[in-house]
Amino acid sequence: MPSYLQWLRFSWLPGLLLILPLAQHLPWLDLASLNNVQLPFLLLVTALLLSLFYRSSRVGLAALLLMFFYGTISLEILLKQDFSLYLGLIALNLMLFSCSRDRSIWSNFGVAWLLILGAQGIALFWLQKYYGPLAQMFSLQHLPAWLLALDRFSPPLPLLACMVASLGALALLALYPGPTAVGLFSCILLTLYGVWSGMPLVPLMSVAGFLLIFSLLGSSYELAFRDELTGVRSRRAFRYRMLTPGRHYSIAMIDIDYFKKLNDRFGHQVGDQVLRMVATQIARNSSGELFRYGGEEFVLIISGRDLSAAERQLELIREKIAAYPMRLRSGGRISGPKLWRSERRSDQQIKVTVSIGLAQRGKEFRGPDTVLKAADQALYKAKRGGRNRVSVRA
Repeated sequence: MPSYLQWLRFSWLPGLLLILPLAQHLPWLDLASLNNVQLPFLLLVTALLLSLFYRSSRVGLAALLLMFFYGTISLEILLKQDFSLYLGLIALNLMLFSCSRDRSIWSNFGVAWLLILGAQGIALFWLQKYYGPLAQMFSLQHLPAWLLALDRFSPPLPLLACMVASLGALALLALYPGPTAVGLFSCILLTLYGVWSGMPLVPLMSVAGFLLIFSLLGSSYELAFRDELTGVRSRRAFRYRMLTPGRHYSIAMIDIDYFKKLNDRFGHQVGDQVLRMVATQIARNSSGELFRYGGEEFVLIISGRDLSAAERQLELIREKIAAYPMRLRSGGRISGPKLWRSERRSDQQIKVTVSIGLAQRGKEFRGPDTVLKAADQALYKAKRGGRNRVSVRA
């Protein structure tokens, strides 16, 4: 799947939530419910409990961090005058959470972060107790004149911290896209908006709680309906898609030729590379919906009545895969009982081909199950005919 589609898949819902603060000035939109002082606690506790269930330390730590600051500010343990400074600190912590991978919040990593967050809170309390509000102490006095001319940049340090955190989180999101990374990045953008606009504490924390919850819901969807290895949708997603297939469509069954022999000779790591390559080529050269059906089999749903156009599309996919220069990039297992050796094989190529069976919904094949069965029969016909070909069940 192209990277921009990954971004759209993960970010459309957080994007809608981030629009809420901007839309609060619309006369027909009432966001008064977000000002309920109990709502942030409810949402953040929900996010924390869900993070424990999903073992998402990043979301759990983010929820604890936001709860800590919301509680201490609400109870006036920390000074409200330094609210923008807190947001800058929150943004930097969220960026650091993004650098890690998920694990249990009670792991050594999670406990270490809890101690770090506790130390930050104690340090802020101690500094405010002895020095008073910190906003002026940490303001920057030597910024360019054009920047100082903008009143909304005062004090500048929290805003700069949020901007740095946003750029860092954006870079991490580009490298490792996912619902959790999008959720944390969205929360950082929210803190940036909060510093810029002076957004009140309660709605800001409410929106942050929603963002964390939806990032966990997105992660659960990915686990349930997305194949982790290839990135395409899973067999379960295909089953749900077939509940409403539409009136005009074709189904193609795509199977990698001699995949078991390839696994036995070169090892499962090379087999995984082949699966990812095949999934990428199908997604790039087709207009249909791709699913990993199981093992080395993929299913492609192509909408429309034109069976010949679908067949041409599949021929293009078959040719692209057969012509792809699949290079072995690391040493591994070769054929032979219990025989392992490591050697440089960066110049060795393997040829990967696929066999494809195609069937279209029509008078003979009306239901999704019958169309799928017909495509499977066409696939076996392609295999019996010599493999590396497309067979159509008319």
